[in-house]
Amino acid sequence: MINFDDFKKVDLRVGRVVQAEKVEKSDKLLKLMIDIGEEEERQVLSGIARSYNPEDLIDKNIILVANLEPRSIMGFESRGMVLAVGSENGIVLISPEKETDSGLQVT
Repeated sequence: MINFDDFKKVDLRVGRVVQAEKVEKSDKLLKLMIDIGEEEERQVLSGIARSYNPEDLIDKNIILVANLEPRSIMGFESRGMVLAVGSENGIVLISPEKETDSGLQVT
């Protein structure tokens, strides 16, 4: 269990996928460029390639953990984590119910 103050440390943001491509030599990773309302887009690697085609993600709004320490994955820097749930039918991305602006903080 974590307390509410610990939970508030997690910076969840709405992001819009502006670019997506498969990572060479990986059957599960996609490299995403995500607009979260900052000057530069975020590069994020996500293990969703078995459930999503890159071209289907363009302009999709997702929820991103924006304040994780950057991590190197297969030689690429990943600067966040896309939220998703796993089911027997594959991975399903968490996204806002309605169209919204990039960068808004989840409250």
